[in-house]
Amino acid sequence: MSRSRVVISLVAVLVAIVIQTTVFGSGGIQPLGIAPALVTLVVIAVSTHIESEYLLLIGFTGGTLMDLMGSGTLGLWAMTLTVVAYAAGRLKRRFVDGPWIIAGVVVGLTALSQFLFVLLATLFGHGTITQPGLLSKILLPGVWNLILAVPVFWFLGRAFESRQRGVGVRRA
Repeated sequence: MSRSRVVISLVAVLVAIVIQTTVFGSGGIQPLGIAPALVTLVVIAVSTHIESEYLLLIGFTGGTLMDLMGSGTLGLWAMTLTVVAYAAGRLKRRFVDGPWIIAGVVVGLTALSQFLFVLLATLFGHGTITQPGLLSKILLPGVWNLILAVPVFWFLGRAFESRQRGVGVRRA
């Protein structure tokens, strides 16, 4: 496992967090009132390129940074994205079975992350399970992530491919 793959993954998660909190944040682009879960999508997308141990680190780091960017309870996104990273790591061998499997994994894991976040937030006293429109808050990010999956998977595939070919590597 090369360190460059982990660095690319961390940079991708950082970029996703910036886009998630600025472009798709409150007052930003939110189709039907619900934003996509871009950080979740990036964690799923990098799962095909790095080992599971590092994927858990990427998920936990991304979740912790999401928690630090928000005003909620610290650790909710960290737990959620770590679970998503674990599940994506277990399912990454299925990604070669075709685009329908990838679509199902993206939608399913995104819905799982939203449900888990709502459940954990409710357990920590936020009362999110009683909010109106709960089902759309759980399912719509999966739909938006499905739409964004093509460019995200393509871009990350190119980023990892360029590192594999040695582009940008300094030769001695």
